Amino acid sequence: MTTGEAMVPTVGAELVNPLAGTRTLFRATAASTDGAHVEVEATYPGHSTPPPMHLHPQQDERFTVLAGRMHAVVGGEQRELAEGDVLDVPRGTPHQMWNPADEPAVMLWRTTPALRTDQLFCDLWQAAADNGFEPDLLRSFEVIQRYPDEFCLC
Repeated sequence: MTTGEAMVPTVGAELVNPLAGTRTLFRATAASTDGAHVEVEATYPGHSTPPPMHLHPQQDERFTVLAGRMHAVVGGEQRELAEGDVLDVPRGTPHQMWNPADEPAVMLWRTTPALRTDQLFCDLWQAAADNGFEPDLLRSFEVIQRYPDEFCLC
């Protein structure tokens, strides 16, 4: 997707942040699964920035490492994940995950039920694109405030 496009999540759509080096490819959307789940293939560059500690009040997540390594903090416990590892994060559990290694990492990431998670991804991407992909914490916070069932900062 490019800046200025209507941000409607569709299967096969990609959200690329050229400054952060991240790529999100929609494999399934709320619309394509009748709300059952959203699934993305997420690529993280080496030494990616950790996201804020957060939780999903009404959703469970499953992460499968397809390539590379990821570091996770889930419910206060540290985990190192390698290719083939699966991590389940139950709803309401504080967590964060990032790539500490030199090489890129790729994960399959499923969120169940879908709710509006795919639209949240698109809105966060659009906010970044509108700012030239330079970090804008206030704008990101404003976006996530519109999705209280999907995302909560800890």
